[in-house]
Formats: sequence, structure tokens, C-alpha cells
Amino acid sequence: MRPLALHGHTRPVTQVKYNREGDLIFSSSKDTIPTVWSSLDGTRLGTYEGHTGAVWGLDVNESSTLLATAGADSSTRIWEVETGVEIARITHPNACRAVSWAHGDRMLLAVTDQSMGQTAALNIYNIPERGDIAGNKCEFNVATQYRNPEKINHAMWGPSNDTIYFCCEDGAVCIYDVETGKEKASCLAHDGVHCKRINWDSDYGMLATAGWDKTSKLLDGRDCSVIQTYNMAFNANEAVVVNNSVMNHVITGGGIDAQSVTNTGAHQNKFEMKFYHKVFGEELGGIGGHFGPVNSLSAEPNGNGFASGGEDGFIRLHHFDADYYDSPGKPDEFAS
Repeated sequence: MRPLALHGHTRPVTQVKYNREGDLIFSSSKDTIPTVWSSLDGTRLGTYEGHTGAVWGLDVNESSTLLATAGADSSTRIWEVETGVEIARITHPNACRAVSWAHGDRMLLAVTDQSMGQTAALNIYNIPERGDIAGNKCEFNVATQYRNPEKINHAMWGPSNDTIYFCCEDGAVCIYDVETGKEKASCLAHDGVHCKRINWDSDYGMLATAGWDKTSKLLDGRDCSVIQTYNMAFNANEAVVVNNSVMNHVITGGGIDAQSVTNTGAHQNKFEMKFYHKVFGEELGGIGGHFGPVNSLSAEPNGNGFASGGEDGFIRLHHFDADYYDSPGKPDEFAS
């Protein structure tokens, strides 16, 4: 597995994300400029310029025509993927932490931070058809809002648009019922410490968590109960699940806090990305490369590799080689 190192950001990368087809990678950074790359060879295809603060997260819609970004400048922005033109802006009272497109691309979720007297909130907006967004001169009003007493680190839509899953700084993972406006289930996946991010598996049946208690967990999507725990030697910032039809693997990334990083080696500071058997929870191996904590991971949708974004400002694009598919965790290993 020989990764490609992509350098286009001048400050730490905050999130990397593949599009639905897996041919594009989008990245956000504290340098204010989201970027799009070719997942085939790492070519930098374009940038989205306009934010005046760090960009904490992003999400691309199902047709790869619109990109939403979450800014520390208290805005959510919608861009045309092909042209890089900003076609809409949603202004918030405080920083936006994460965004997520609903299935069908007609609703957008924006997570706002707990600051300046405001509580953390899930904000749902109705989005016009693509051709009508640019011509919409009215402000985007919140269609549904749910306020949470704890800071929300990340959120995403459920298997259908009737639920939203979110994780908090106290380690909780919760399911929000959009219709009733209430929480329907929750669990304290990482007791008393940050749960940094959550990600679905390819079947929308289980989700992987990443916590600052040096564990990642696999949760049942129905009730957030813990199915498996993956123990590691570092705090986890993100965990992703390889496509279920390809391998039974979970990949984790993280590292020690950025303020504690010294000039010692990457292995000593535990900046490796680790592979675990999804079912048995066993560590299978690791791969290094980043010279700082790994802030984000994204699994290629077809099971061909993954991308990582680090505190060092680099994105590393990993393509699985033939030997990878001979490792433990093949889907047919449980076949009778």
C-alpha cells in the first residue's frame, strides 16, 4: 500500500470526504479554503474560496453537484462543485461545526456550536432545486431546530430522513427523531470524553465511533447499543468502516493532542492509522505517514482504499493493493 501525499492546504486538515462514486475527494482545513481532488491520481482539481475562518467540515450531495461547508465564520455555504461558485450562504449566530445533506438533497443539516450564550443545535433547512438556489434572494430560515445542552461534534442523517445521529463532547451518541423533535435513543459510547465523529457502514446498519478514551466502537444503528470495541494506544479522531461486501475491517486514526506534539517520531506519537477486524475486534496492522494527529478519515465507497487528513496539513490517499484483500476479514470467511 503506497499512499500519495497531497499538499494543498497550509494549515491542519479538518475533514476529508469521498463523493458517492468515489472518484472525487473533498477536504476542509483551518486555512479557510475547501479543496477538491481526483481520487485516482491525487490531482488538485479546484478550490472553493470565500470563507473568512477555519472550515470545520463539509459534505457533497448525492449527485456531486453541490458542496456544503461548515465555517467558523458563522456560516454554512453551498457551492457548485464544477465551477467553485458560491451559490448560497446561511448565516448562523455562532460557528458551524458540521453539515450533512439529507437523502435526496432537499434538506441540509447544519450543526452550530455552543458559544456566545447560544446552546449547541441541530438546524435543518429546506433546500430548493439546484437551479433555484442561486436565484433565491431570501434568507434561509430554520425548518426544524433541536437544541442540545452538550457541544455537538458531528452529526449525520440516518438510513432515511426521519432520524439524525449525532455525537457530543461528553461521549454520548444520540438518535434524534425529526418528526417528533425528540431524542429516541442514546448511549454513552465514550464516558466523559469527546466522541469526535461517527460514520455509517455501507449498509446503514451499524456506525463506527471515535473517542478520546482510546477506543473506537461499533454501534447498532437501531438503538446505539455497543456491538464491538476496538482498543488502541491513542485518542481516536475518526473511525470508518470498509465496504461490507469487500472486507470486514474498521480503520481508525487519531493521535495525541496537537498542543502536545513534539519533534519526536510519528510512531512514538502514535500517528498511525490502525486496521481492526470488524467482527472480532482484533488489531490487524497499521500504516503511518502523517507527522501529527490524523484528524479525519474517509473510506472509498467501493472498498478500493481510503483517504486521511492530518494536523500536518497533508492528505494521504491510500489505494489497497492485491495483498490487502488476502488479509483476515474477508466477507466469505463465515460462509459454511
